[in-house]
Formats: sequence, structure tokens, C-alpha cells
Amino acid sequence: MSAAVCLVIGAGQLAAGHLAPLLRDAGWDVVLVTRRPAVAAALAPGRLRLELTGTGRSRVVTGVRAVLATDPDLPALAARAALFATSVGPDALPAVGAWLAPLLTGRLRPGAPPVNLITFENHRHAPEVLARALVAAEPALAGRIGRHLGLAGSAVWRISSHQRLDRDAMVVRVDTVADTYVDAASLVPGAAPADPAVAGLRLVRPFDPWMTEKLWVFNAGHATAAYLGWLAGCGTVAEAMRVPRIEAQVRAVLEEARAAVTVLGYAPAAVAHDTRHCLDRYRQAALADPVRRVARQPRRKLSPGDRLIGPAVAALRAGTRPAALALAAAAALRYDDPHDPQAVDLQREIRRDGPAEVLATVSALDPSDELSRLICQAYRDLPERGRG
Repeated sequence: MSAAVCLVIGAGQLAAGHLAPLLRDAGWDVVLVTRRPAVAAALAPGRLRLELTGTGRSRVVTGVRAVLATDPDLPALAARAALFATSVGPDALPAVGAWLAPLLTGRLRPGAPPVNLITFENHRHAPEVLARALVAAEPALAGRIGRHLGLAGSAVWRISSHQRLDRDAMVVRVDTVADTYVDAASLVPGAAPADPAVAGLRLVRPFDPWMTEKLWVFNAGHATAAYLGWLAGCGTVAEAMRVPRIEAQVRAVLEEARAAVTVLGYAPAAVAHDTRHCLDRYRQAALADPVRRVARQPRRKLSPGDRLIGPAVAALRAGTRPAALALAAAAALRYDDPHDPQAVDLQREIRRDGPAEVLATVSALDPSDELSRLICQAYRDLPERGRG
């Protein structure tokens, strides 16, 4: 009897470096959907190699294959999938939803069993974003979501820093932390994963404490190291963490963000990864995590509720002045990588309108808000790249 199929939309570092081995270990037949012919060719032999940082070891995962998003056999493959997943980045979810809607409609044909789809995205509302796109493309799906189609979010703690394509395999560099939490309340019954052991996932409820901790704490510190590292001319996060003033600032962000999560009333058991754990992860020299990878798409990272603005707003509401988070947000406003379209657009808007107006449109902060004033003052105090 063949293994159950999980169709993963996306074939990037997280999909290949985390989801594929995790699902293969649980006995799934994993198929990655990609737009890149080179990825499909690299995985044609069915070999994926993980370089595990800090161990000196690598691991070969067999039985992982990739198909092109234009493959004419994809609808038939989707029709028998027992689980779906996305790992495409939050900004791509609307387009992916429009493309995926007909496949899910075919999968949910009359008499077919229910199915779950898990979003592996760094976004607190990824399932809702995807749901809107699905329903816009196929309105009939509105009556199936929550009944026959589960849309659940996830929080993944693994860092995947590099991916390359060899002739006989895809190679991904990852660290050894593979903690993965999935929103159990949003899964429909009678469909996988019904038990954490089924797919190597930890099903939790309520889910938001786990997602908020990952995004507001770990990702906030990670982004701070990247943005301040960029301004200091560092190439990797580990290099940035060797600068004492940057490490001190990252530590302060972690402490402010953790306090903000606690203010939300979440149980301490949900805040599972302490400050030392986070700092040790950022310091991994062998991971060689590029500053550009972590800092990319600054507009999204400055959006309301995301890793820099979300905890800062919560801290202010609790009566705490989030000076470290404000500096981190200011550093994000200073991120001027010419190869990042979001950074280029953001810099153009700042030159035209000023940082306060940009924060109003990007972060939904009134220019008279205390947080907007804190960020703007920090922005004025920060030097441009190469001048500090």
C-alpha cells in the first residue's frame, strides 16, 4: 500500500529543509510544488541532503520529489492528497490561493473525504489571508472551509539559511531545532494530522500564544540583529551578534518582546524558548545566516501586529516604553538594500514623505502616537549604512 501524499506548495528553504524531512520521517509521500524547473530537476533522483549546523553531519532524505506548478498531472495528484501545506511566504499567499482554489475544489468533489491544509508561514493570520484568496477564486469553497477543508496555521522554530541545487540532490543548510506547533482547533476532524505522531507535529490549542511567541520574540530579535547588522556592514547574523552593542540591543528587544507576550495573558508554559535559547541560535556561525535573508521585505516586518510593531504596541498599552523595539523598527526603516524591492520602495517613500508618514501607512501608527515619535527619534539618531 502506498504512503499518504502530502502536497507542499513551495520548494524553498523551509519546505525542503524542514517540512519534507519531518513528513518523510512520519511515513508520508512528500511532493513539493515549484515554479522552477531547476528545482524539479535537482529532486528528480528523489534525494534531499540536509547540512546540520553545529554537528559536522549531513543527512540524506530519500523519497522527496518535486513537480512543476504547470504539470498537467497535478490535478490528479491533488485529488488524492491526504494533506496540503503551503510554504511560500505571506506576500505570495493571495496569488497561491487563487491558483490553489481549483485544485482544492477538485479534491473536495462529492463523496471525497475531508482534508486539512497547514500554512507554514511567518504570519499570525496566514490561514485567513489564504481563505480570502480561495473564496475569491472559488466562492463555493466558502461553505467547505471549516467543515470539509481545515485551514490551520503553524509556528516553526527551525532556521534554514541556505539552499543549493546539485546535479543529483537539493542541499539545504539548517540548524537542529525542529520544534513545530500547529493550530489544532482549526483542523477538521476525520483528516490528517489527527495525532501529533502522525506528522511529527505538535498540535496545540489555543494556538495564538505559540505563534505570537515565535513571531514577536524570536523573529523580533532575529530581525533586530539583521537590521542593525546591515547598518554595521555585517554579512551574517552571527557576525552582527559579535558586535557588543548589537548583541546588547538584541537582548533588550527579546526582553521587551517577551514582556509584551506575557502582558497578553498567555500562560508561561506557552513561552517555551527563553532569551538564552534565542541568543544562542542567532550566534551560530556555522549557519552563516545572511543578513539579507532575515532583513528582506521590511514593509511586511513593519506591518501592524508583526514582529516589531506588534510587541511594541502591546508594551505601550501595558505602560512600558519599548525603546529597544523602537530602535529596531527605526533600523528597519533604514534598511536600504538595492536588491530588495520592498526596501527600495520604502526608501523612496521615506525620502518623499518622511518616516512618520511612512509609519502611518505601513504600520498604522498615527504620527502623534508615542510609538511613532519613539521610532522617528531613533531613526534620526541612527547613522546610515557605513557611516556609524
